[in-house]
Amino acid sequence: MKQLENERVLDSGITGSKPPIFTKVGITAHGGYQAEFHIYFCGLDLEQKCEWMERQIRYSIGEENRKKLHCLKFMLNGYSPDNPRNQDISTVDFRIFIQTRDPNLVSKGALDVPGFNRWCMQNFPQSCPGASLSNDQRQWQGKEYYEYWVALLPQKEVQHRAYLPWAEKYSYETEEAAALSSFGPTVRGPLGWVVMGRSGDKASDANVGLFVRYDDEWDWLQSLLTIPKIKELLDQEYHGGIVERFEMPGIKAIRFLLVGHLDRGFNACSTYDTLGKNVCEYIRAKHVNLPTKFLRRGIV
Repeated sequence: MKQLENERVLDSGITGSKPPIFTKVGITAHGGYQAEFHIYFCGLDLEQKCEWMERQIRYSIGEENRKKLHCLKFMLNGYSPDNPRNQDISTVDFRIFIQTRDPNLVSKGALDVPGFNRWCMQNFPQSCPGASLSNDQRQWQGKEYYEYWVALLPQKEVQHRAYLPWAEKYSYETEEAAALSSFGPTVRGPLGWVVMGRSGDKASDANVGLFVRYDDEWDWLQSLLTIPKIKELLDQEYHGGIVERFEMPGIKAIRFLLVGHLDRGFNACSTYDTLGKNVCEYIRAKHVNLPTKFLRRGIV
């Protein structure tokens, strides 16, 4: 280390370890479908009641179908105290949980065909006394789930490449603007009747993304939302800072960066919106001329 002028220090002769020959990767893949069924028991002999129900359901599933399930669990959650003071505190949740790669086994309508709903439901009315059923049938239907695990890959097998679509045009107005009159009759209303969005802080800057659902709405959005128009919609919230604009046509979105909009960032911000999350909703509440053909599709 060597002392330099102006309170600067020069570090030299520093060496480090060689880079590892492997790199860690996180892999996410479709795991299959999962569903769950809840039955409520109450009072005495709770473990015996659950064992009774479990034996019946396992018998209904059978060996061949059991091979199609890569997870089958029966869980007793809770307990009843001695001499319970009310029924709720004496009630426990018996949860049956399965995972499978066969979506037919967890179909919501599978009460009349072999499957998870039938295995559980056909045994519910003929099992032990004192069983009550959850009325949330959404959980009976299978939903997709994904598995995540980590692994190591040789560095030579990983070819990193970064694609920066803004490298040539960082901030720009649309090159395909259409006359707003070409979209037909309009009515005055909030931008958010047609346009969705999300925003958030980047230190003292606010990042705002606005997007639509349909191609003709995208043609209109990129023609309407210019940098001057955003400044106009910000109204009294615009304080003269730089506004950058970037288009993402693949998702029908326009991104605006409002530089310095959040007054020194989260810890020193003098407004309610310290995280910039409400900037987008403020803009969506501003009135513009909306093509009536878009509104016929319904307000988003």
